[in-house]
Amino acid sequence: MITLPPKYKVGDIIYWYCSEDDCVHHAVVQYVNFAKVGEHYLEVNYEVETICKGEKRTLFIDDYDAMECEY
Repeated sequence: MITLPPKYKVGDIIYWYCSEDDCVHHAVVQYVNFAKVGEHYLEVNYEVETICKGEKRTLFIDDYDAMECEY
């Protein structure tokens, strides 16, 4: 199985752009998940809880969408 190591770990704060409300959110990584994609590849995503559009949500942020700071 081929995968790159995750960029972030549990407890890290990550940022990502949210197209639903057109802004950048941030949250603490609660879990690092690995999802099998195809036969030989694992994709990394980060499970976070945040407030979006006035309600608390659990989101799964893909590794390529996560940023270490607000750009």
